[in-house]
Amino acid sequence: MRSRLTLAFGLLAVLLVGSFVAFRTVSIADLAEDELREQVQREALVVATLLGQGLEEDAPAPAAAALEPFAVPDRAVVVTVADGSSSRITGPLWRDSDADAAVSASATVDGVVVEVSAPLRDADSTASAALPSLLALGGILVVVAVLVGVLVATRLARPFAELAKAANALARGRFDLRLPDTSIGEARAIGEALDGAAAQLRGSLERERDLALRASHELRTPLTSLSLALHDLVDRDDAPADLVEAAALAARTVERLDKAVGDVLEETRSHPVVAGAHLPLSLVVPALAQRWADTLSLAGVELEAELDGDASLELTPGPLEQVLDDVLLTVLTQQAQRVLLSVEGAERHVRVTVRVESAQRSSTDAPALERARGVVATLGGRTSGGTDSPDGLVVVLPRR
Repeated sequence: MRSRLTLAFGLLAVLLVGSFVAFRTVSIADLAEDELREQVQREALVVATLLGQGLEEDAPAPAAAALEPFAVPDRAVVVTVADGSSSRITGPLWRDSDADAAVSASATVDGVVVEVSAPLRDADSTASAALPSLLALGGILVVVAVLVGVLVATRLARPFAELAKAANALARGRFDLRLPDTSIGEARAIGEALDGAAAQLRGSLERERDLALRASHELRTPLTSLSLALHDLVDRDDAPADLVEAAALAARTVERLDKAVGDVLEETRSHPVVAGAHLPLSLVVPALAQRWADTLSLAGVELEAELDGDASLELTPGPLEQVLDDVLLTVLTQQAQRVLLSVEGAERHVRVTVRVESAQRSSTDAPALERARGVVATLGGRTSGGTDSPDGLVVVLPRR
């Protein structure tokens, strides 16, 4: 987006500056032509005044030789007297082709009409002389406009680039979106929509967790009690045979019902956070380890990371990334020399262990670690220990 905006600004600048240069060139040519016309008019008036005062009323037009003092090098002078006779003289720089494109002016004094013509190439040369300066100015304006365009394009594109990252994070199952603080209304609207979608995703996960807990407590517990009671009835020696048979049938039905409830709950706990976003641990863990290594190296901390268990296990990477990002923030607040990061993939869950050696002990959890625990609880997982405990922090997340 930034490159396209910069290109648009550049093309617009070239168009505007080109239009300015063309308009300014035409303006200079028009001004030079107007100035030349005024100059020719003055020359005609001066020549007519001098000749009108020096010629008799009925005298014929002066010879060309007599007009030589009035012949400017690139002018053509025509003198017409009262009896209709005329004479013409041209300067040494006048060319016959100049008559096709010339500026003419005439003046009449005491019956003497003087017409002076000047070639337009003088005005054209003035415009041509100004053209290099205009092109240089235009080039500077284009460069300045492109630089301003880069700055403006960067400012306009940055929030949308950050929104694209936030949308990608949401698609990976994260709901701790980093949204840009911008004054662009459209970007704010998109950010609010993404924030709302992230809140809905977290709310949906929390409702699923609550539903699973309630179903487990309100369905499976009574079913277990009922199954035990039926088995006690089946095992009684003094019970009638038909009652024992009915109790056995009811016990088998309760067991099937309990298994069906268990399957539904397991499906609820294990379905993907975001459909179609699953990635294997063999891709997720190296990326996470590299992120930890790059960040911890800036603080002079050594990282040892390992992947155990089923590396082909697929899960939605966003929640695991979100939890470990918050744990990493907690580790950075401690005086650590070495960090051990272990990720183990099992059939139904992922176990993450973080051990910090020579860490600064703390009696309370950091806010980032509290956030991580909240995310784990939302996903239906559990945590134990802490980054400052000898056994480390253990995070167990369901495979989702």
